[in-house]
Amino acid sequence: MNKEVLNELLNNNMSQYDIAKKLSCSQTNVRYWLKKFNLKTKKADDKICPCCSKLKTLEEFYDRRGKKGGSVYCKKCSNEESRERARKFKIKCVEYKGGKCEKCGYKKYFGALQFHHLDPSKKDFGLAAVKKHSFDDKIKLELDKCILVCANCHFEIHGSLV
Repeated sequence: MNKEVLNELLNNNMSQYDIAKKLSCSQTNVRYWLKKFNLKTKKADDKICPCCSKLKTLEEFYDRRGKKGGSVYCKKCSNEESRERARKFKIKCVEYKGGKCEKCGYKKYFGALQFHHLDPSKKDFGLAAVKKHSFDDKIKLELDKCILVCANCHFEIHGSLV
């Protein structure tokens, strides 16, 4: 990589991402040569979210690893990714339990289905609080302690009507 070319791109306020794109190489490669030539990019107040491909201010990114705006995705995309991951996790859990309310047979919308622990004293954790979102044997063991019911039936169970 040519030092003069890198210097010219840096003088045009290009980021490592922009330089890599322009030179058709990886950011790691650009970072390596910048370090080798003892060159640095100027601190940017904006960055591009690779998910939505929009230029956003650092305030639109979560702080991560002790760095302001250190998150890879912007807040909006991060939140959407988290919601989608949680939705897919719940669908797997609902499918594992049969996909319908065990009391009335409701199955129109998976979001209205809930997990009810038959014996709360044997509850190791609440399924709604699971953050890792991987459907494994530990999750299946907890699901085996539950019944799948719709929200109405769940309220009736807790109201001692069923």
